Amino acid sequence: MTMTSHGRAFEYALAQQLCKVTKAPLEDLVGATATAKASYRQNDVDRESMDEAASEAALFLQAHDARFDEAESIHIQSDKHGQRGDVRDVIVRIFGGEIGLSAKNHHQAVKHSRLSGTIDFGDRWAGYPVSSRYWDRVKPTFDVMESMRDEGQYFRDVPNKNAMFYLPILTAFEDEFTRLCQLHGEKFIKHVFQYLVGQYDFYKVVRQRDHVSIQSYNINGTLKWGKRWTIPKMIDQVHRKQASDNTLLVTFTGGWQMSFRIHNARSKIEPSLKFDIQFLAMPVGVGNHQIPTGTA
Repeated sequence: MTMTSHGRAFEYALAQQLCKVTKAPLEDLVGATATAKASYRQNDVDRESMDEAASEAALFLQAHDARFDEAESIHIQSDKHGQRGDVRDVIVRIFGGEIGLSAKNHHQAVKHSRLSGTIDFGDRWAGYPVSSRYWDRVKPTFDVMESMRDEGQYFRDVPNKNAMFYLPILTAFEDEFTRLCQLHGEKFIKHVFQYLVGQYDFYKVVRQRDHVSIQSYNINGTLKWGKRWTIPKMIDQVHRKQASDNTLLVTFTGGWQMSFRIHNARSKIEPSLKFDIQFLAMPVGVGNHQIPTGTA
């Protein structure tokens, strides 16, 4: 099974366990639940472990957010919602509202954002276009990648892909990101932060090898467990990770820090790269709980 299939399988496991603890029916509004169920059924090796992690998370959330006892129905969202800034995978409908959950299987990525010779990350992330200097710096690298794609080449056959692709794009991004922060200040930073974490509140459930973690992304203050987030207004530092050609560290005020690791999304060369963006630090008091699991 692919990583995507494993992820969908865990989404179904979580939805199924939520149904058990809330007694609400599992619905299939747009076919996404059926797709996740098919992945779950194919996953013979990890199914028991997924069920355990999902069960522990569902019981914890029911005990800490009374709204789960008001559940009317549960369904899994399609991937197209994520493209519109809604990172929630599972939706629990309650009277007058809903509770969202993001299910992650063995990874904690916040966002997988793409860079290319035509994607304006400043405009897409925050509504502030990048400069012509940024385009002048990144387009030559992406043009080379486009030529190599047309020749049918693969990333694995490029011995110096970090120096050839990752580093020049990452450096140009670092400089432009810093410039936009300095030029537009709090408005840019707030929009970037909200773009990266999503526009809705949700509980993030992450299954790891020997535990499951539950995190409260209480951005708007609608969740009943976990302190409401204070969106940072400034950035303290943007710098390259030590001895790394592909990872940028961004430290926000208030105790927030993210890593931006650039990588190729596919084995065959294409004129684009992706960021794997993860939280490295959160302020004290942000809801984050781990539960050990016995099967791995």
